[in-house]
Amino acid sequence: MAREPTAEEVRETYATGVEHFAAWMATDSDDGLSVVATLVGALLLARATAGPELSDKILESTHKAVTAPHGS
Repeated sequence: MAREPTAEEVRETYATGVEHFAAWMATDSDDGLSVVATLVGALLLARATAGPELSDKILESTHKAVTAPHGS
């Protein structure tokens, strides 16, 4: 980023990183990929809200969901 690459280079680098991370997480026996996807989605939604009340509610409910024992 410090070298100011073009947007295309940034996108390609980011996409490659995400693909490698997803492949690594997919090897997790506890299905870590779905947990990471849930967390990323929750963060995006929380940041997109107009106020802290809904943002906090999204993050709190996601925290409960990903930390609950399996089958709960």
